[in-house]
Amino acid sequence: MFPSHRWLAGLALGGVLVLSACSPRGSGENAGGAEVGASDFRGVITSPPREKPDFTLTDFNGKPFNFRQDTHGKVALLFFGYTHCPDVCPLHVANVAAVLKKLPFEAREAIRFVFVTTDPERDTPERLKEWLGNFDSTFIGLRGSVEEVNRILYTMRMPPIDLSQKPTAGEAQYLVGHAAQVVAFGLDGYSRLEYPFGIRQEDWAHDLPKLARGELPTGEAPSGPGAVELKPMTEADAPAVAIRVAAALMPQPATTTEGAVYAVLRNGAAEDTLYEVVSDAAARAEVHETMAGEHGKMGHMMRVPEVVVRPGETLQFVPGQRHVMLFDFKQRPAIGDAVSVRLRFRRAGDVVVAANVVAYADVERMLAAAASTLRQ
Repeated sequence: MFPSHRWLAGLALGGVLVLSACSPRGSGENAGGAEVGASDFRGVITSPPREKPDFTLTDFNGKPFNFRQDTHGKVALLFFGYTHCPDVCPLHVANVAAVLKKLPFEAREAIRFVFVTTDPERDTPERLKEWLGNFDSTFIGLRGSVEEVNRILYTMRMPPIDLSQKPTAGEAQYLVGHAAQVVAFGLDGYSRLEYPFGIRQEDWAHDLPKLARGELPTGEAPSGPGAVELKPMTEADAPAVAIRVAAALMPQPATTTEGAVYAVLRNGAAEDTLYEVVSDAAARAEVHETMAGEHGKMGHMMRVPEVVVRPGETLQFVPGQRHVMLFDFKQRPAIGDAVSVRLRFRRAGDVVVAANVVAYADVERMLAAAASTLRQ
């Protein structure tokens, strides 16, 4: 189960919440002999755990940095982003920095934050060092070519860098598409949790001390359709489409039996298909569409097995139309919680959204505001 948490105070604007869990065979729940504790964590559990990638890039001091060796015996927080990012990157980095400053020395020393730029052309070593140093002087900034970083992303089953908005010449301001989660590797060297954009400082403050003590979450590997692919990806079959998430909301359910999730997403440059939805917070998740009734009669909901999304299309799950239904909650979500929903696309892979639980009266206004940001 992925429990509902008090995660997002507002909308997840402009985030790309792409999570693609995988692991080489042989990674186990108790790999490295570390203690496996209860699943009392607020990050998204990586199931099965993923071995720490073995790659070397250049740090902002011009020295080689081997991620596996140089973070050995530490909790490693790995994030792929860029310093010109307007929202996801500075928020993640600022939140981690703020929480680390409040931790005891021993816990802080057990954690390393590693930032790999997805925009090496503009993120010079000097800029990386200055930008990260403004948050925390211990943060590590790494650079490599786009091809080198994409190869790392492929091995982690994460989407490659999206530079489709980069102009051919002249214009210095552009956005770079990238995965928006911070991947957390435990003291045992295996990824255990992922933190999507929107997670709050109090959630970091809850999880980081536990990871620093060597506690690990438990998680069951999914099986059947949609199960995690254990093989490393090649460039040819890597997810090539970025999905931008503007908002994910859940009106507070009245009971534990069912609730709806609404969301606004923007597809990338190629057609994709949403073929499955999953949530650890509920026994069953399905995409539904509200069908209009004839002659003034009340409409009804119909399950939709797949949703084809055209290139560049904004996909909206809104009241009275298409939406995600969750059935049989393990506990009734309350206002202020967030419920994770995994949207599975054939090309983009898994997109995990943390749906804020809000009052029903606020849903349409917040969705409209989120949709407007995608037109900017």
